[in-house]
Amino acid sequence: MLMKSNAMRKDDPTALFRGGVAACLPTIPGYWSIGFAAGAIGTLSGFTVWQTAFLATALYTGSAQFLFYSLWSAGAEMASVVLSVFLVNLRYLLMSSAMSVFFREQTTLQKIVSGLLLTDETFGVAVQRGGHQGTVPFAWMFGLNLAAWLNWILACVVGGSLASALPPALMEGLSFSLVSMFIGLVLMMWFASRQKKLETFSVAIAVLVTFFAAGHMALSVIVIVAASLSATLATALLRATQKGAK
Repeated sequence: MLMKSNAMRKDDPTALFRGGVAACLPTIPGYWSIGFAAGAIGTLSGFTVWQTAFLATALYTGSAQFLFYSLWSAGAEMASVVLSVFLVNLRYLLMSSAMSVFFREQTTLQKIVSGLLLTDETFGVAVQRGGHQGTVPFAWMFGLNLAAWLNWILACVVGGSLASALPPALMEGLSFSLVSMFIGLVLMMWFASRQKKLETFSVAIAVLVTFFAAGHMALSVIVIVAASLSATLATALLRATQKGAK
């Protein structure tokens, strides 16, 4: 009877949901640190708190939100903004494909819901569970994703609200924060990367393309070309290195 009771608890959707929420807790400080900055920069870029909250709810990705604010502030065309955000978010297709091996028993709707709320952090947590147990229950994944999503939205709202409460003169003086935040994010990713040479190569290509293309093309086009070319060359170099190692 005790073994049956334990088995029922493990398969209980409520227990699995709570387990997913608990698994999200270590990642929440990261959501708050980046989400707070994203909300503040949204306000500095001219968006209201409600608009920032809507963007955090619908877009739900830190890198794409920072890119959106940057391009919008620079006066880029909407088509360029949408395309740039799409390219930045392409990695989630790869993450969802990698997660599919743990969701073979789930319904199509459950797979779509899990994929739409997937982030870099929840992907890492879910892959660890899937690697140990061979499967990721939908209720557990939903608890993990929902906790991350709500904390991200709340962090963006708090950051945007506090930034909007600042005096206009101070907000104008903080306009440099948009550029400095991007520099900080690039440095943070570089120090956390295990492929520092590859990351340096990618950044260098993007900088060179931007430098030589400046004045010859629109800023929005330059951003897309620089990001696409640097990512393509870095991927090709990585594959060549891996083949050489074999």
